[in-house]
Amino acid sequence: MSISYLCKKCNYSTVLFSDLKRHINKKKTCSKNELMFVYSEDQALILTLIPYFENKHQINIDEVNYLKNSEIIYNNKIELFNILEDIDKHKIKKCRYCENTFSKIIDLKKHILIKCFFENITKSNNNNTNTNNITLTNSNNNIITINNNNITNYNIEVNPVISPIPFDEKWDISKIDSKHRTEFIVSKEMYTSLLEEILKNEINLNVIINKDNKTGMVYKNNIDKYIQMKANDIVLNTMNKLKEHLLEMNQENTTTIKNILDYSRQMINQKYNDYQKNNEIQDIVKGYFFTIYNNQKDSAVNIAKNVITKY
Repeated sequence: MSISYLCKKCNYSTVLFSDLKRHINKKKTCSKNELMFVYSEDQALILTLIPYFENKHQINIDEVNYLKNSEIIYNNKIELFNILEDIDKHKIKKCRYCENTFSKIIDLKKHILIKCFFENITKSNNNNTNTNNITLTNSNNNIITINNNNITNYNIEVNPVISPIPFDEKWDISKIDSKHRTEFIVSKEMYTSLLEEILKNEINLNVIINKDNKTGMVYKNNIDKYIQMKANDIVLNTMNKLKEHLLEMNQENTTTIKNILDYSRQMINQKYNDYQKNNEIQDIVKGYFFTIYNNQKDSAVNIAKNVITKY
């Protein structure tokens, strides 16, 4: 039986729950990757504590949507750890809260993590503070207010979700008119200028650079969502796509003098070859590209948040 744990904040991986517990309880909390903004503290903790079994995670994000704005589990994590360790130590298969019995320990732990522990802590807090109001957000993006056991649903308007173009694919340049295309292929800053223009189209915002500038998150597809990628790989992929777009713009151009187009094509290839051969140029290009990506970071983050929450 293969069980492993993965910290959703920093991708720390271990097969031992004791190591995971030690990692979570460090005085200096682990650094967050750039997509942690989409998870509350409770969501991140639950997704971390529920293990991977035979390389498959035993939970879906939809199961913890109700914790979207919650920190109550995280603030009581010591008690939760004690319960989980007690289950493992004594091979318990019966829930201490609702008394349901499970055939597997892993199923009981998941049940407690996504249901009974939260309900018990919430109930205890309400009794202690005489507060009977709880506000949650369900999977349908409805705000649910619980007051004295009466539930009222309020529908809220949800903006359409923009799914970015997968990072492995070419960008959408359909909004760039012929005049600007000509300007790009004859510009001294053809690669950086084109990237800036491309990222004005929200559907192309598929990169989020991490603060360390060594890695980033890129949109893969609707199944894998966002994956982490090394900075150098992001820059190389960006250069490859920009070169392809520039050459296509050059080839499709029918209004510019042929000699100018020939020279433009030569410069497109030369700039790319210089980048590949020269480490100093690679660092300069990385700096330019990361500045451009970071200028659009807030918009890219909002799109990523909506995509992950929706799907």
